[in-house]
Amino acid sequence: MKPESATRMPFRKRPPSGSTPPTYSQPSGELRALESGSRGESLRQVATKPVTMVAALMGLLVIAFVFFLQQDPASLRLAAPEAGYELLPNEGLTDGLPIAILLGPLTVFEISDPAAGGGGAVRARQVVDNLNAVVTQLMETPGRVITIESGDDEGMPTIVQKEFEDSQESLEIVRITADDLTLAEGDDPKLLARVWAERLTDSLRLLIFGSPPEFSRDTPFGGALDTLFVNAMSQEGRLTTDALVDAFEELPGDLQEALTSFPPLPPPTEPQSSS
Repeated sequence: MKPESATRMPFRKRPPSGSTPPTYSQPSGELRALESGSRGESLRQVATKPVTMVAALMGLLVIAFVFFLQQDPASLRLAAPEAGYELLPNEGLTDGLPIAILLGPLTVFEISDPAAGGGGAVRARQVVDNLNAVVTQLMETPGRVITIESGDDEGMPTIVQKEFEDSQESLEIVRITADDLTLAEGDDPKLLARVWAERLTDSLRLLIFGSPPEFSRDTPFGGALDTLFVNAMSQEGRLTTDALVDAFEELPGDLQEALTSFPPLPPPTEPQSSS
C-alpha cells in the first residue's frame, strides 16, 4: 500500500541543551548480547560456545541482532521519512565537524565528520545516503534486519541492514569512529553502537510502520518517542503522517529536545566489590 501522504515531517531547530545526562538501563532479550558479554560468564565459557566458534570460523563477528523489522506491507500507510544532517556548534572536542544525522525530525546519531581535505560533511552525506537507501529497501521489503557487526582492525562496530539474519550481503549504515566516541564523551564503542542502533530501530518502527518504540523506551529519547506515538494516535485513532507532524509540533520543549539531541554516554558502571 502506498503512503497516504507525501508530507514529510519537519526539520526542527535544536532546543538549547540543559538537561541532565540520562542513564541507560540494561537491555533485555537479544540486546543483551550487544555488550561485551554476559557478566555472569567467563571469557572461556563465551569463547567455547558453538555460536561463537562458528562466527569466528566464518570470519565475521556479529555482536547482536538488534531488531527484525518485520511488518505486514499493508501497514505501510505513512510517508517515507527522509534522512538529512545538521551542523552542530563546534566545541572543539574533535578535529572534525560535529554533525547530527536526522531521520525526519529525529536525531538518530551525532557523528564527527573529518575536516581534512576541505570536502565538508563528506561522511555525513554518505551516512544520509545510506539511511535513505535503508528506508527505501525497508519499505519495498519489510522484514529486513538491522545488526551490529565488528571485525575491522580497530575493533569499531558497524551498524548494517541485511535482508535476513544469515545474509552474506549487507548495507552499511554507519561505522563508529574514535572521534564519535570522543564526541559522545564515552569510551565504549559497543555501548555507543547499541544506543545508536536502538534509536535508529525505534525511529524506523514509528516513522515507517507506525509502531511504538521498543528498545529505547527506558531512555529520554524513547520516552519522548512513545509520547509522540500516543499523542499522534489519539488524534485520529490511527497513525498518519499529518498526525505525527502535528503531535511533534505540540510536544513540550523538553520532549522535543530529547528527540533532537544526543546526550553524553553514561560513565562505565563500577563493578561492585564482593564483601
